Amino acid sequence: MDMLGVAARLNTVSADTCVQWLSDVPVDQWLLGGSAGGDGSPMSLPRRLLLTWFFTYFGGLGLYYLMATADFVLVFFVLRRWLMPGYTPDWPSVRREVTYSTRSLAIMAGLTTPMEVAIQLGHSRVYHDPATYGWAYLLASPVLFLLFTDTIIYWVHRGLHHRALYKHIHKPHHSFVHTTPYAAFAFHPLDGYLQGVAYQAFVFVFPFQAAMHMASLAFVSLWTINIHDRVSIGVSGVNGARHHTVHHLTFKANYGQYFTFWDWVCGTFRDPDSVGGAAAAADAATPAHVLEEEVYGKKYL
Repeated sequence: MDMLGVAARLNTVSADTCVQWLSDVPVDQWLLGGSAGGDGSPMSLPRRLLLTWFFTYFGGLGLYYLMATADFVLVFFVLRRWLMPGYTPDWPSVRREVTYSTRSLAIMAGLTTPMEVAIQLGHSRVYHDPATYGWAYLLASPVLFLLFTDTIIYWVHRGLHHRALYKHIHKPHHSFVHTTPYAAFAFHPLDGYLQGVAYQAFVFVFPFQAAMHMASLAFVSLWTINIHDRVSIGVSGVNGARHHTVHHLTFKANYGQYFTFWDWVCGTFRDPDSVGGAAAAADAATPAHVLEEEVYGKKYL
């Protein structure tokens, strides 16, 4: 599932250090008319908030362009002959994905900034010494992170498909039916924020070692981009790109982020192989709004 600017949050795992560094370089003087904290005094909260937003947005934007472009070139050009023979990118749609993501990330970064500042100021359970909670917990914590966030994201994502919410929040993302990696952050900002709450909530509920937190967020960033390239190797229990493609084609299946567990339990799982052959051709030829009408009805669109 598509997330809040997770790539942006990767840049703020060690944000206190980064923000302090930014406070001593010209960008801070240009933005705020002076250095912050350079003389050893505490950084003011407004200054910290602004610098955190600056670092989060532009750091996340850089990661988005870099990783989405690498995935796009690899899948749609280098490996296209084997993965998508005969496919030609819909360039107007690709440009719209990039434009929407670029704009939305600015607002999503602003919405996440208060939580990032709370982490910087030590109000979360992020820790540094790997031995603090033992090595067994250190190794198990990324698995706990994935299980916790996958559970929350399933229910948030499914809730966003409710008729009362879909039109107002989640519909913009589903305007991209045949997605590319550039659709990873093409959300209504509130949509992206709500789907990113799990990543913020985790470190306030469970202890998470800082480097392990960074590695987990790096994985999530790559996953969020990858599940929109429409190509994946089928692994039982894993909600890959083919599963997410089915979600974009049907609007009512495969809500999970990494796993198919909750979809199986709640009866919303649809095997990508069931949308093969003639069914896939029919879906590919059907405009997005027609599929939406079948699911939601004109009244809710």
